[in-house]
Amino acid sequence: MIKVNLVPAGILAKAKQRQLLLQAAVLGGLMALVLAVVSCGHWYGKHALEITLAADEIELKRLDRVVKQVEELEKAAAAVRARLSVIEDLLLGRAYYPVFMSEFARSVPAGVRVNSMTTSTVSSGAIKLVISAAANSNEDIAAWVKTLEKNAKFSLIELGAVNAAVAFYNFSMTATYTSK
Repeated sequence: MIKVNLVPAGILAKAKQRQLLLQAAVLGGLMALVLAVVSCGHWYGKHALEITLAADEIELKRLDRVVKQVEELEKAAAAVRARLSVIEDLLLGRAYYPVFMSEFARSVPAGVRVNSMTTSTVSSGAIKLVISAAANSNEDIAAWVKTLEKNAKFSLIELGAVNAAVAFYNFSMTATYTSK
């Protein structure tokens, strides 16, 4: 069977062209709709991020105030600790010489008489002693040096010249006393 088209070719071409235009319009409309939906999605995402950013900036400002308060409190605490340290050092230093003199007096044997003693601070907690004394015998001098050497708080003990007088021996000694 043979088909014969009785519609003129110009009308068919115009119909085909209208159909293609309609298809292009529908496709263009669908693409525009998809583009509009995607644009709305991006706009909504941007808007949500701006709201989140504003909330985060408010939170950051609040936390900055808290951080400044913490820093001020830490500075105040450091100042209080420094004052407390000074007070503790003063309290320790106040009792330092009585403790030292008590320890020194216990170390002096009965046959030794201290004529003079000079102290100077060598470092924190250490005192250098320069002692001038007289003893009844050489044995008393040796006993005192041994007593000082046995005590861990006394170090760098050096016996100076010993001069024999009529009834006693004059001598000098240096040592370092450390309370720790």
